[in-house]
Amino acid sequence: MRDVIRKILLEEVSQYEYQVRDIGGDTYYKKRKGDKYWEFTTKDDFDENATDKNTVKWVEKKPPKPPYVRQVDVPTTMKGKDGKIKYLKDYFENLSPNDFKVEIDDKSIKITPNDNG
Repeated sequence: MRDVIRKILLEEVSQYEYQVRDIGGDTYYKKRKGDKYWEFTTKDDFDENATDKNTVKWVEKKPPKPPYVRQVDVPTTMKGKDGKIKYLKDYFENLSPNDFKVEIDDKSIKITPNDNG
């Protein structure tokens, strides 16, 4: 009888995954296998039931670095025949992140993703 109770308890424990995260101090989590979301648990529960097989290592996800916005000098006046289009190209170049290419295509401005990004 004792072995049956122990087997049932071990099966119940093996249905959970455990995780400890260092977020300004140790924080303990558990979830049923297959569930999407973690829930808080106590240190005692973690110490009793967490093993090498059911402990998931926490990897802190860092957000990707956003592309910086470049600064191009925009002329104060629109001189010459193509002055307005060049002025607008510089203006759009300032607005677009550095991983976009701004070009003058005939009499229009073309903004495309950079190939080397």
